[in-house]
Amino acid sequence: MDQWTAEKREDIVKRLHERGVNRPCPRCAGEAFSLVDGFAVFGMVEKLDDEAVRNLIPSVCVACNKCGYLTFHAIGPLGLLDKDQPPPPQDKQTTE
Repeated sequence: MDQWTAEKREDIVKRLHERGVNRPCPRCAGEAFSLVDGFAVFGMVEKLDDEAVRNLIPSVCVACNKCGYLTFHAIGPLGLLDKDQPPPPQDKQTTE
């Protein structure tokens, strides 16, 4: 996977800070964080025995530099979803 450019990383960090994501770590009170390159995509199911994954949620990951605690932030509310790009496929991905 290609690493993110410095500009992309700065833009994501700026958007997180604009939304108040700048408090100490909830686990260890550490104050230094790193943005993890790449996107995490969470798939939601309505029941635990569902075979189809729905409602994919692309997210960015932030790691505490002291304890490694991870937090994930959906990119839609951050304004990072490309308006011209179709949304992630829904109801098509399975857990197989």
